[in-house]
Amino acid sequence: MSAYKKVMKQIQASEEFKSKMQEEMMEYGKKEKRAYMKNTKLVVGSLVACAVIAVVALTNINNGVALDLTERIVVDHLGPAASAVVNIDGVITEVGEDGLSFTLDNGMQVVVTDNTELGIDGPTAAPKEEQLFEPTFRVGNLIGGFTEDTSTDPVTAAVIYTNWNFEDPIR
Repeated sequence: MSAYKKVMKQIQASEEFKSKMQEEMMEYGKKEKRAYMKNTKLVVGSLVACAVIAVVALTNINNGVALDLTERIVVDHLGPAASAVVNIDGVITEVGEDGLSFTLDNGMQVVVTDNTELGIDGPTAAPKEEQLFEPTFRVGNLIGGFTEDTSTDPVTAAVIYTNWNFEDPIR
């Protein structure tokens, strides 16, 4: 404050100007203290809030008990659902001369007969034109199907659900 007074004496300003400046300087000092206190209160309040959240979170831990999500499961028995068993699965590596027998990349040899169902049917099935099924079996096609007996060699397919080449489709 003494530096202020020295400068004010040198300026030779009016008494009114001096008094207004002194008042403003005093108010500025008060505002500065208020801002410091406000920031301090904000920091302390934030720390207290974090501590409360941490205590609440720690008291709600399940104490090693696994979370049971079965209570959240909602089953709609009226909704359409389907499940297909697939035990013929792979990519064709070799096609027989008849065009209805092939070998998969896993070594399984498959024979398709007149009794083999092709494509997916049922109330939720897509139309035949939209299914991933090509008109012929060829090397590189992905095959998904089902057979009654996987122990025979070659296996006779009961159903071929998918016959599709994703890299070079025919249609």
